[in-house]
Amino acid sequence: MQKGCPKCGRMINENTKKCPYCNYNFSEIDGFFRKVADENYLENEKYAGFTKRLVAGLFDMFIVLIFTYFILVAINEFLMPITLENLYYGIFIYIPLYILYHSICERIPWRGSLGKLILGIEVTDEYENPVTFPKALLRNITKIFNIITLGVGFLLSAVPPQKQALNDKISHTFVINKLVMKEDEKLFYAHPLKRLVAFVIDIFVIGLLCYGLLALINLIDPKSIPQQTLQMIDCAKYILCLVIILFYFPFGESRTGSTVGKNFMHVKLVKINGEVAGFIRCFARELILILDIVSLGFLLPFVTPKRQTIKDILTRTTVIDR
Repeated sequence: MQKGCPKCGRMINENTKKCPYCNYNFSEIDGFFRKVADENYLENEKYAGFTKRLVAGLFDMFIVLIFTYFILVAINEFLMPITLENLYYGIFIYIPLYILYHSICERIPWRGSLGKLILGIEVTDEYENPVTFPKALLRNITKIFNIITLGVGFLLSAVPPQKQALNDKISHTFVINKLVMKEDEKLFYAHPLKRLVAFVIDIFVIGLLCYGLLALINLIDPKSIPQQTLQMIDCAKYILCLVIILFYFPFGESRTGSTVGKNFMHVKLVKINGEVAGFIRCFARELILILDIVSLGFLLPFVTPKRQTIKDILTRTTVIDR
């Protein structure tokens, strides 16, 4: 019998380990299908765990909260003033918006909310097919039972083997891990605590650089230079501090993958394929940092397979041990 090469498309003998035309190695894809067929995988790794679902849920609550805020701003601007007395209107906006957001996301090809997409989990029916919109709507409306039971309904998602929350049991839905093939088995992803320590060290270094720059400029005798020049120097020192803050990480990470903190902790930033990221990618990653802070995305390395934060996922980078 013959099999097709997924890279070049040519038909070759089924026992061939490497394609003679494009040198594609079949060992990875063969191991992937063996893993899928393995009963232990199906029982232990197929269904998404409690921690993943909790982190995804907190992220999605934040997303819906942002939309609710903008709707309240629009109401306050065009319809009626929003005060502390009628702020409860936000609840009547938040709940339908939350249900609609999740139901639509679970019906489209994402098969789940933005939080689930980031964490690599999805909602399916009992046959692992995408859920219909009515089933998704039922699943999200019945989340009220998770709240009525004081959270016990959601805690059921930690109970194996199928890890269904109460609303999943009612709607006959499941939350499963997406089946993905590892892109590079040689990468050893850095522990989140090592990344945190490296980041703190780098912030300390940035602080020292800015403090040293300001202290050096302050040594200048203001009486020896014109007032206009003094104002220009005063403005320039803050611009230089901003340059240090913005370019400290991209400059080091785009050259060797490391900064002072990363060197100290023996980790470095790379692209998903293991190559050093370019300056533009590193700079974009720097700008997205605020998203990690406001959305608790810095917690994602504890639960994502490649230990990525939101900025890592969006820029297709990760931090590995050297």
